[in-house]
Amino acid sequence: MYNKRLRLIKYRFITILFCVLIAHLQSRGQYYLSSKQYGFSSGLGHRHVNASFIDSKGKKVILTANSMAFFEGNSFTSISYPEAFSSKGFNTICEDNTGNYWVSEAFEWFYSFNIRQTYIYSHQHFIPSKNKLPNSIQIESILSDENRLLLIGTKTGEIYSYSAHDNKISLRKKVGKLPIKLLYAKQNKIVFCEEKGTLEDDNIQLINYAGKVLFQEKLLNKFGVSVVSVAEELYAVFDSRTHIEVTKLGTNVNFSLPKNHSYTYLTGLVYEPKFKTLIFYSNDKISFLNPNLETLYTHDFPFSIHHIVPDSHGNLFMSTDKGFVILRIQKGVINTLLYNPNPEDNQGNYSCREIYKLDKNTLIVNTNQCRQVIDLRTGKSEKLPTLNANLQSDFILSILHDKQGTLWFGEQQLVTTDLTTKVNRSYFANYGTRIWSMTEYKQGLLLGFEKKGIGYFDKSRGGVSYFEGKQPQELASATVYDFFPLKDNIFIASSSGLYVLDSNGEIRNIPYPVGQKKATYDINLFDKKQANTLSLSTEEGIVLWDISTSRVRQFIQDRYFAKIKFLSCYETQNGYWASSEQGIWHFDKNGNLLKIYTELDGLTNNECNTLAHFQDSEGTLYFGGLNGVNVIKPEAFANQPKEGTIVIRNIRVFNKQELINTIPALERNRLALSTGENAIEFEAEFEDYMYDCEKQFYYTIGQEEKNWAPFVAKNFRIDNLPFGESLVHIKVVACNNFANSNTITLKVFRAYPLYYRWYFWVMVMAVLGLLIWAGFQLYAYSYRMRNLKLKALVDRQTVSLHENLKFRDELLKLLVHDVRHPIISFNNLTDKLNLLIQKKEYERLSLLGTESKSRSENLLWLIDNLILWIQSTNRNETVVYQNHDLMGLIHKIIRSYQNDISVRNLTFVVEPEAFIAKIDEKLFVITMRNIIFNAIEYAKRDTTVQIKISRNTQLVEVTCYNLVEPYTQPRAESRGLKIGLSVLKTILEKQSIELFNDKVDDIYLTRLIIPEK
Repeated sequence: MYNKRLRLIKYRFITILFCVLIAHLQSRGQYYLSSKQYGFSSGLGHRHVNASFIDSKGKKVILTANSMAFFEGNSFTSISYPEAFSSKGFNTICEDNTGNYWVSEAFEWFYSFNIRQTYIYSHQHFIPSKNKLPNSIQIESILSDENRLLLIGTKTGEIYSYSAHDNKISLRKKVGKLPIKLLYAKQNKIVFCEEKGTLEDDNIQLINYAGKVLFQEKLLNKFGVSVVSVAEELYAVFDSRTHIEVTKLGTNVNFSLPKNHSYTYLTGLVYEPKFKTLIFYSNDKISFLNPNLETLYTHDFPFSIHHIVPDSHGNLFMSTDKGFVILRIQKGVINTLLYNPNPEDNQGNYSCREIYKLDKNTLIVNTNQCRQVIDLRTGKSEKLPTLNANLQSDFILSILHDKQGTLWFGEQQLVTTDLTTKVNRSYFANYGTRIWSMTEYKQGLLLGFEKKGIGYFDKSRGGVSYFEGKQPQELASATVYDFFPLKDNIFIASSSGLYVLDSNGEIRNIPYPVGQKKATYDINLFDKKQANTLSLSTEEGIVLWDISTSRVRQFIQDRYFAKIKFLSCYETQNGYWASSEQGIWHFDKNGNLLKIYTELDGLTNNECNTLAHFQDSEGTLYFGGLNGVNVIKPEAFANQPKEGTIVIRNIRVFNKQELINTIPALERNRLALSTGENAIEFEAEFEDYMYDCEKQFYYTIGQEEKNWAPFVAKNFRIDNLPFGESLVHIKVVACNNFANSNTITLKVFRAYPLYYRWYFWVMVMAVLGLLIWAGFQLYAYSYRMRNLKLKALVDRQTVSLHENLKFRDELLKLLVHDVRHPIISFNNLTDKLNLLIQKKEYERLSLLGTESKSRSENLLWLIDNLILWIQSTNRNETVVYQNHDLMGLIHKIIRSYQNDISVRNLTFVVEPEAFIAKIDEKLFVITMRNIIFNAIEYAKRDTTVQIKISRNTQLVEVTCYNLVEPYTQPRAESRGLKIGLSVLKTILEKQSIELFNDKVDDIYLTRLIIPEK
């Protein structure tokens, strides 16, 4: 007896569950509800919420048991009640025409009448209402109309109106002596009840603001709860002894529910304007009603509903015993099949594989709970017989409906099933693999195996051949997910990439770009009209393959989403739809992401399965996942208007890492920075009306709005801002709806530095001109002084040369060709310089100075070396070797060139500090003088010239190092020795003295080797 009763209980439970599932399947196509709940963790002061209110500026006000809270930006700002209030808190609120809130506490927290006390909330303070109203007015109920004129029902039977703007109170009607319960006040109409007792009203009346009665009805054992208007009709909620009733006033149209005596007070009716629906709530349930009070949809919640306020964006603000809940209503456009609504019972889920629509009313779905045949007219499903001998549920993978009308199913066996007789017939079995895909080929079937490549099933022979030796090695060990016949070829999608089987039976690989993962799950025509491009759903995005050119390109334009794993892609009249493990993605024809559909949009589950997709001849899409099938009609998905605004606040300006300034908000989305301010940081928020959705922010910088990059942190920072204007584009995507994403552009202008200004360069050119003029003056003076010294030196050298009569012929030749002409050029030099200075011909003066310098240097080198050469070739002149301090001689030479050294800012380092050697003093001095002069001439400015002296077996070695400019190239004719050293080479060779130089990279080296005698 006990077992029989237990079976009866199970049968009833299964029947009830099945009815609930059918009702859910039917209803999900009409409305879909998503919600977000707020409690203590969100900043709400108390989980028991009495009521909520939206004021004339859209601000949300929440009344809890211990505080009044303002809801903004998904956070709450709470204000404590005055001490005079009880623990029940406010339970009614309205706004006057000055923007102040009138908040009241009723004796029963769940009713908005029978008021105990009323306060006015103004400028963050609570003021008793008796400060504004006469003491004779005892408030029983209070409302405000669409103009925020307050209507007050008293405990003594009067109805007053009060304008806070004029501080004027007017008596609208004296009804009687019973307390007045105001239920409605809008459009010059007032609906009220005369209270007969705590659970019964005497009558309900409709009057205008002048007090004229428009409608009146006696109430028998009824208690008025609320009144709502829709167009010209009024709907009232009554609480009777046996049931809760919604009635269209003045008609017999009504809706009723049996009364739950535990929660009869938690009842109300509101009108949702976006979907134009009446919503009736009673305890933990809401019902969607049409104007004729017919039930469209019902939904149960795990909490008790105290109060509901709708906005104009499809949201219901619900005050509950478990916090504040925002319910978003969506008109269902995604139908579902085989959906299990119980998230705690995962065993009841239908996980899907391949889907096939047999005819207009029949859909076949391979699931983990056997193969299901679904009647699309009723949504009911029927299970096909299992292939296992033990009758356990099997999970069939693939389906094929061949040209002869036979239904083939593939898993570890290849079978056919007669849907009429429900009889299976097995043709082939291989328990070492599974059949993932099938297509017709020649006189049989082409089979795609798991990790075994492809095989051919011959219907006439009944055997399977595996293309041994014909298919590439990678394909032979791959899993084949899809076949796509096109003309004489069959394209093969596998875990190792894309292949094509041609009419000759040859299989070749179609290469992907380098770096692209090869796993391919689905093949389709990208454009069915042209039929020249295949869309390939791969492990890394959707790839388009041009059949004629074999070119491969990415379909998805946004690089951030281009590497997502996709399982299918279908062309429709409304763009392209693709399934993935992260929802169903909708793209336009250019590959721009429009929206990602997830569970928030009505999907049974975000994760779709491989093979679980199908498009019928009408374009309807079927996507299967871990919990049933989603049915999508693409033409029903029209873009919704954009709602909400992006708010940029708390802009912080930095100079590198130092905080310079903080700006609360921007004006006209413009920000001006000084030259040194090169970084900004700000908070971005999106104030929309989809509170349950995740918000993802993206940014890009530049003229074009593309290549968006996400940023997760609330504080977004941009460093190294360029000078001038920068356009910073911020985009926010709510509910993965990219098509309706909101974008804001910030214009940031960073001031240009001084050197970007035109007048700066004018000043620079002026200063540079002055410096050049001053330089010319200085050079002219220095050249004049040097030439005077040179003239005196030439005079002395000329006298000396005339004394050598024995070498007159040779000397005259040299003087005529090499000395006479340079000396002539200096004739009357002083007069010429004075004349040019008087005429202020600075350019000619500069050219004369440059020429004078060059000629004076060459002449000086020549004269010095001629004297030495003459002396060395004179029979009476001999070379005298004596001990000398070489360091002292070198320092004397360096001091003689001190002016030139200072001009080039050179540093000389001579090592060691003392060195004695037996040499000819005159020959050493003239040679070192030339070496040091050459070092100064070639040396790079602001560098060090190093001279080292060493002795090695009767040889004294002097080496000079100096850095030169990279472009310095010593002249080939002198090998970098200039005139002086090139003439000395002959004299030095006679004394067995070696002199050579070299340039290695940037180092110029001169080495002098002198034998000691």
